[in-house]
Amino acid sequence: MTFQDSLAKIEQEISDQKDRLEKLHEERQAARSVPARLTTVHPMLAEVGLAPKTYSLLAQGDSWFDYPPSWDLIDWLSHAHGHDIDNIGVAGSTLNDIAYGPVPKNWLGIPQSDDTNRITELIHRIDEKKPQAVLLSGGGNDIAGKEFFSFLNNALSNLQNPNQDVLNGVINQTFASAFEYLIGMIKAKADKMGMTIPIFIHGYDYPWPDGRGVTIFNLVGPWFDDTFNQKNYPYDDDPEKLQVRHDILKAFIDSFNKMLAGLEKSHPNVVYHVDLTGTLLTRDEWANELHPKREGFGKLADKINYALHSVLK
Repeated sequence: MTFQDSLAKIEQEISDQKDRLEKLHEERQAARSVPARLTTVHPMLAEVGLAPKTYSLLAQGDSWFDYPPSWDLIDWLSHAHGHDIDNIGVAGSTLNDIAYGPVPKNWLGIPQSDDTNRITELIHRIDEKKPQAVLLSGGGNDIAGKEFFSFLNNALSNLQNPNQDVLNGVINQTFASAFEYLIGMIKAKADKMGMTIPIFIHGYDYPWPDGRGVTIFNLVGPWFDDTFNQKNYPYDDDPEKLQVRHDILKAFIDSFNKMLAGLEKSHPNVVYHVDLTGTLLTRDEWANELHPKREGFGKLADKINYALHSVLK
């Protein structure tokens, strides 16, 4: 099936379910925390002589775009930097969900909606908003939790970590294919509308797998600690042991970002990879194994804001 055929099928679904889609969209935009609006030119923009502007954007993704316990990337981009963002990201989303699946369950295991699938909703919002750019965030949940087990060789095996065969298959085949599908569908819709819609993608920063989940009761998570313990990589409050864990996840994040950078090269003037790695330099800037603290999200959002200004002008 071609992208055009898929697009025609999705647009028919949008037409059939328009009322339900609109209701879902309105419910998703409910109460969010609000960072204070910047009142001066951000130093990153000032350094290169760029005047601050605001853009009309559409965001689809995971908890880095939709993190209920704190301010996430979208909160900072919309409220601190002033961008008009239609955010349909859902916490807990895998890249598989975002590209191919239905709207997922929330953190309590309750379906967030029995509405249509994610790609249909994305195309529908592009049609409605006609954004200047699309922001995508996905992939972290596909390897977090029990999924992480297959990526890690046992420390006693003396094999390289992460497992390169598994890593290459997931990153360079499964993940790359999902992103190619999302890019192809967005581009097909933009072409049909007579628009050019840049797509901004990111590959996270380097997390610290120290056993922390969401809240002191670990209401959600941790995502890596159990597997590290099972594979004989204990932490035991030892900074050196934690560094070993950190370096293994760093190798995964680097591989992921290398693939995303390749997508930028394959889709010039359409796809833009925002490299967020190396932004958060200490464990203290992370709230848990998967999410930065609010100030950390702010630093990361600054880089995305800079990328938007550099491309959209």
